[in-house]
Amino acid sequence: MPHDVLEVTITDDGTGGAEPGRGSGLVGLVDRVEANGGRLTVSSPPGRGTTLTVRLPLSGPSADM
Repeated sequence: MPHDVLEVTITDDGTGGAEPGRGSGLVGLVDRVEANGGRLTVSSPPGRGTTLTVRLPLSGPSADM
């Protein structure tokens, strides 16, 4: 992964149990992040809330700026 990345972590204190492969909206989020060269990880143990971590590469300045 490149050195210049944006990392965002989102947590909640819900019931946990979220699984990207089980038809949830997380599938779409994973697809969007990966399409931009990034990675989304999900940690969601039952009874312990959910944590999403997104890492996206940062591109250089736009030529039209």
